[in-house]
Amino acid sequence: MSQALIKGKGPKAWWSRLRRHWQARGSDVRQEASASAQPEEAQLMAALRREAARAQRHGHDGALVLLELDPWLRLQHQFGSDCVTALDERLGQLVQQQLRGGDWLMRLPRGVWAAYLPCTDPLGALDAADRLRHRVSMLDYRWSGQALPLSASLGLAHWQDWQREPQQGADQLLQQARQALAMARGAGCNCVRAYAVTPSGRNRYSGTRPA
Repeated sequence: MSQALIKGKGPKAWWSRLRRHWQARGSDVRQEASASAQPEEAQLMAALRREAARAQRHGHDGALVLLELDPWLRLQHQFGSDCVTALDERLGQLVQQQLRGGDWLMRLPRGVWAAYLPCTDPLGALDAADRLRHRVSMLDYRWSGQALPLSASLGLAHWQDWQREPQQGADQLLQQARQALAMARGAGCNCVRAYAVTPSGRNRYSGTRPA
């Protein structure tokens, strides 16, 4: 048996092949996740552009709320996709029950939901978001006979610049809601953060509602 063949079948070569296999598999999973997220992202942006144009045309206000289930990743890893799929369905029903007739709800990947509240001022949006947070924390969800405590982080943003073109307005609103959601995570989760602009024009975050 040649030395090259022995090297090709040794433990080092086997570990190298295994590492390349899992690296390639991880890359495929990330590409699939990115591809699956794109349709939801495009759908959300299209809906926000319509709302931006409507708000600009009629002078209506409105708010975008991003709700993220705090333990979604942990539940995914611990109990699997069936658990989080069933939980997403329950969560969608719960959120929909809290919305008004003109509001709309859209499911996004990885335990995130987007709710748009037309004709809603900042304080009204903050109250609605905190009611959603409270309802999620009270949800009795069980899997395989085990009660799973839940909480949600919510970030919201309100229309602020009426002069922007609808695409720019939609981009701005979504970016601000995402930043507010990031602040809610940073505050320890299970709370609401609202993006706002101070009178001086400097951005700030307000409306923390801890559990």
